[in-house]
Amino acid sequence: MSRVDLRTMVGVAAGSLMLAVPLASAVPTAATAGAASPAVAGCHDGSAARVAQGSTATEPALYPRNEANKYGVIKDSPYLGNGTVTVRTVFHVITDGASQADRDRLAGMVHAQMDVLNASYSGQTAPDAADTPFRFALDSIQFVDNPAWYTVTPGKTERDMKQALHTGDSTVLNVYTADIGDGLLGWAYFPKGYNNGRDYIDGVVMLDESMPGGTAGKYSLGDTLTHEVGHWLMLEHTFQGGCSASGDGVADTPREEAPQFDCPEGADSCSAPGLDPIHNFMDYTQDSCMNMFTSGQAQRMSDAWVAFRAAP
Repeated sequence: MSRVDLRTMVGVAAGSLMLAVPLASAVPTAATAGAASPAVAGCHDGSAARVAQGSTATEPALYPRNEANKYGVIKDSPYLGNGTVTVRTVFHVITDGASQADRDRLAGMVHAQMDVLNASYSGQTAPDAADTPFRFALDSIQFVDNPAWYTVTPGKTERDMKQALHTGDSTVLNVYTADIGDGLLGWAYFPKGYNNGRDYIDGVVMLDESMPGGTAGKYSLGDTLTHEVGHWLMLEHTFQGGCSASGDGVADTPREEAPQFDCPEGADSCSAPGLDPIHNFMDYTQDSCMNMFTSGQAQRMSDAWVAFRAAP
């Protein structure tokens, strides 16, 4: 499982929209880690779900003008420049009686996850992948042994966990890993609704075994976090709006009627030009299939950072 939106779970918390991807019985949990990996049902492949809240950016060449006001006005901003923003990243690794060997394994997975995240956001993953302004620096790994939080789902348990653990302001990426419940791969919140500091609900929650080296099968290459951070930076799913003209609000992502799973090369679900963007990190395909953001998505994330996350 690698995404939190196989079937999207949408909720509202702290004034923001949350997007989630369901996991499906195909992805093993801590209890089934030794068994064959089942098919995930959620975000791609029906195996995971993601959560994010909406955002918009208004670069005229890339975004329809009405998109600028969909969630509130984001004023046009010059592109920040590739690699100009370093995001302090904090991992809260939730366990349930983990041994030191388990912790060492999880710590190694976190470091591998950071490599995947930085490769994805710097355009290293495909010849036509766009570079973005964002690079991620691991600030700390905090291990927390708490059985109640270990199977966290959106809601009160999530809020209790984040209220106790969240650190930093709107510019700090808090990542919570656990054997999350409800068959989810992860979820995240859009930054819209605040500037310079947000409620503790902000951040990404993800299945620990979706990190590189995990037991989540085709969703264990680290792209769940890449996808969820895209939401954290205001990106919609590529299939947002289906085949409608507004789509996901980014002009250079071809329209897509519904999420795609696995890696269906040649899929073309809308009559508008372009094949379905199955290789885009914001679809639901399996990790080995996803490998790029577009220039329009990079601009949108840049605009959203300036509007909602950047320090004054």
